[in-house]
Amino acid sequence: MISSIPRAKSLEGRIVGFFVVLLLTVQIAGLFSIRYAIEQNARNNLREELNVGVRVFKRLLEQNSQQLVEATAVLTYDYGFREAVAVQDRDTILSVLNNHSARIKASGMALVNLQNVVLADTMQPNAGGVQFAFPELISNAAEHRRSSAIRLIDGTIYQIVVVPVLAPLPIAWVAMSFVIDNVAANDLKRITGLDVTFIGSSGSANEQILATTVSTAMQLALKSELKDISRQPETRGTKNRAGDEFEVLSTTIERYDNTRVTALLQRSLREGLQPYDSLQVALLFLAAIGLIVSLIGSLRIARRITRPVRELAEAAGRVESGDYRGVASSETQSEDEIGALAKAFNSMSRGLSERDRMRDVLGKVASPEIAAQLLEQKIELGGEERAVTVLFADIRNFTSLCERLTPHQSLDLLNRYLACINGVIDRHDGIIDKYTGDGVMALFGAPITRIDDPRRAILAALEIIEKVDALGRELAKEGLPNPAVGIGINTSQVVAGNIGTPSRFNYTVLGDGVNLAARLENLTKRYQVPLVVGQQTRELATGLIYRELDKVRVRGKSVAVHIFQPLAREGDFSGEQIALLEQHHAAIHAFRNRNWILAKREFGKLRTVGEYERISELYLGYIQQFEIQSPDDDWDGAFTLYDK
Repeated sequence: MISSIPRAKSLEGRIVGFFVVLLLTVQIAGLFSIRYAIEQNARNNLREELNVGVRVFKRLLEQNSQQLVEATAVLTYDYGFREAVAVQDRDTILSVLNNHSARIKASGMALVNLQNVVLADTMQPNAGGVQFAFPELISNAAEHRRSSAIRLIDGTIYQIVVVPVLAPLPIAWVAMSFVIDNVAANDLKRITGLDVTFIGSSGSANEQILATTVSTAMQLALKSELKDISRQPETRGTKNRAGDEFEVLSTTIERYDNTRVTALLQRSLREGLQPYDSLQVALLFLAAIGLIVSLIGSLRIARRITRPVRELAEAAGRVESGDYRGVASSETQSEDEIGALAKAFNSMSRGLSERDRMRDVLGKVASPEIAAQLLEQKIELGGEERAVTVLFADIRNFTSLCERLTPHQSLDLLNRYLACINGVIDRHDGIIDKYTGDGVMALFGAPITRIDDPRRAILAALEIIEKVDALGRELAKEGLPNPAVGIGINTSQVVAGNIGTPSRFNYTVLGDGVNLAARLENLTKRYQVPLVVGQQTRELATGLIYRELDKVRVRGKSVAVHIFQPLAREGDFSGEQIALLEQHHAAIHAFRNRNWILAKREFGKLRTVGEYERISELYLGYIQQFEIQSPDDDWDGAFTLYDK
């Protein structure tokens, strides 16, 4: 049934599911695309920030060097300081250097003579008379009036500036140092927003972190990379450290002898994406709102579509069971395609209702097969030649029976009899062609042909005989007369089709074979048997036991035909019954061979057997006539009938 479609597979669910999946796909793809674009933009921004950070760091070093030079110039031009330098008054020099170093916030100051010997050093007040550790800076200052460089001293990074003490020629050198430690690194981070790590390596010593702004965990993560970072003049890229992703840039800020100082700048991608987090939250919120709105909208659209479709499906299920009410809800009355479909469905329902009504009417005046053919095919007069088995059944002496009954009882008896016959014929796939008063004409093989139509007709006849006998017993209990039935069956080529006029016609069959079937039905009275069939029917309907009755030439026919009585299915007869049947056929054979003595003796024996009494008397009558007057030489063993 259409109406029994599981709701789990409903159209509404598929429509809503489609829209929701489509929207989710678009939203997820959009969010991933936006996220990817944001991430790429953040990476590009971080890389640019790293480049800017390097430039800022180098610029700060230059500015710091310039400021130190300018601050020291005041000291080198001081007359008292130059006098102290000239006489090499160490205590006075050390005092001046301490005061000036504190004023300009230098990490330390030292005075070096022209022989590169340290005269005084604020970082090592008691260490005098040692060689200056970085003579190349003095050489550079002699050439350029100043020099600046990054140097690694005792595991600490310093920016060292060397300027001359002029009088007016250089009489000594002042070396100022500015420590680059965690404080300096954090100052740089505040300016650039980048994490800074200074890495130093000297001689055979392992690379080590000298100053940094990163956490202890990050420093541990960096240790495995220090060697690679220090060996490259500059590296940049993406690194995963401590569960986070970083954009990194390392650059060598100073290299001398076997010593190298490298600055590593990095920025967490997570931190870089923080400014976009609010945007992503807003996008997710809008996506959720869009999903809810789409879900509600698709549900409304789906219901608007599926409700009338479901009503149409339910109506189709009703039509299948014979209810043609159609559909009449508000959704199906719309002017859109759904409304057009509903109107077409209602029109179809009315058409089916009318067709069923016509089929019902036709089914009461014709067989269902003929009614279906008339309804489903183009109705044309004419017919076609085909092999058909025709069955005629008639109530014996119905007129005399009705004389003892009222008209109402007669009609009731006839209807019960015809209903009995009609049911049997339907079960054996025959059709009722027409009712002829108290008789029935049935067809097997038209309009539908089956390979075993003759056998079906005989089996139907045998069942009719049983049913009529049972009906007779019921009627006897009601005090009504017990009818007997006579049936004639013949198989032949006939013309089957619509006969009449274009305005009024009937489906039937015509031909000599039809007339012969009627004659055979009438012969049941002569031979006092309930069923007589023609020779072609007997040959086609196998698997049955037959008793040959006679060879007759019916009225209007010049060719004689053998006639038979079907008795039972093969295997249903006892040995005694088979012996009697063989004796009967032997007697007929002797009769047709003009062996009157043998035939008379055998039929005389059979005359005492109830079911063979009548047929034996007929043949004994034939023999008596032929004993008086022999038949002509061209006698074919047939008996000519002159009545209908």
